[in-house]
Amino acid sequence: MSPLLVFTIILTSFGCKSAGDYLNEANNLSEKGKYQEAILLLDKAIEKDSKYVGAYINRGADKSALGDYTGAIHDYQKALSIDPDNTLALFNTGNDYKRQEDYRTSIKYYNKAFDSKGGPVLYFDARPNDFVDLTEFDVEGCAIHFERGISYFYIDSLQHAFNDLHASISQNYMIGDCHYWIGFVYLKTGQPDLACESFLKSKQLGNKDAEQELKRYCGK
Repeated sequence: MSPLLVFTIILTSFGCKSAGDYLNEANNLSEKGKYQEAILLLDKAIEKDSKYVGAYINRGADKSALGDYTGAIHDYQKALSIDPDNTLALFNTGNDYKRQEDYRTSIKYYNKAFDSKGGPVLYFDARPNDFVDLTEFDVEGCAIHFERGISYFYIDSLQHAFNDLHASISQNYMIGDCHYWIGFVYLKTGQPDLACESFLKSKQLGNKDAEQELKRYCGK
């Protein structure tokens, strides 16, 4: 399960609640799993500011957590209508298309997420600094590689899947899970010994699902 990424800010206000106040209260509810209640507060944030990109993204994430992937995508599209190069909205859209098993569309959005960062090869991962916050809507390239790799696997674009998963490994991202999926790539390409090596690495790195695959395919 892909992680749900949201936008977080800290605001202090006086008097009546601002859109940011509602967003912060909604974040607190989301952290407790109270997604429906959080959505109601994000509705109020959007009523206060109809161009509040962070509120649309967070409401989309809450809808996704409730299984309303179509509603989530609608919110991400609203965010993108305001900020077309918003990496987080593009990435989350890709994730929710993947959850609906529309893998080709998910790949299109992962590609757009890379484009918003400068491209899949020479992309830029924002880092916190003392001058300007570029991180609020950023998604690390290794996370995009990982999710796109899984989508490539499901459409049998196995070399692309392999390349993406190894790109994530090279950046120390979800290494155990990457080896798990690489195991399936090897199975589909008729390389069972390498598949078993990958499943074993995955198990050693803490992926519990890999143990079942070792029993199923490797007799271990």
